[in-house]
Amino acid sequence: MNVLTLSLVFFLLPCVVQAGDWRDAYAKFSTKPNRKETLVVSWMVVPTAKVQATCEAISKDSGLGGFGFALDACSFWRKDTCLIVTGAQTNHSELGHELRHCFQGAFH
Repeated sequence: MNVLTLSLVFFLLPCVVQAGDWRDAYAKFSTKPNRKETLVVSWMVVPTAKVQATCEAISKDSGLGGFGFALDACSFWRKDTCLIVTGAQTNHSELGHELRHCFQGAFH
């Protein structure tokens, strides 16, 4: 391996290890990094075909610049509030994933 490859592995491996379980709905995760213990959570349900556009619009309106990749749900957290956006058809995994963002911020 050359120096560049080793450097990339060295710097990226911790990110991969930390975020490696975020796609597994049954993977255990630590609650230590929770930002808050109590939040006001709002759940916005939009037609499934409009999730992407809604998430992009809220992101841009919030000054975050949009996502730039496909998504099935999103969440926006600030202080003691969090907004979760999903389609009319969703699942426990998507909703739970976004709720985790509410409590832990950008965990992956």
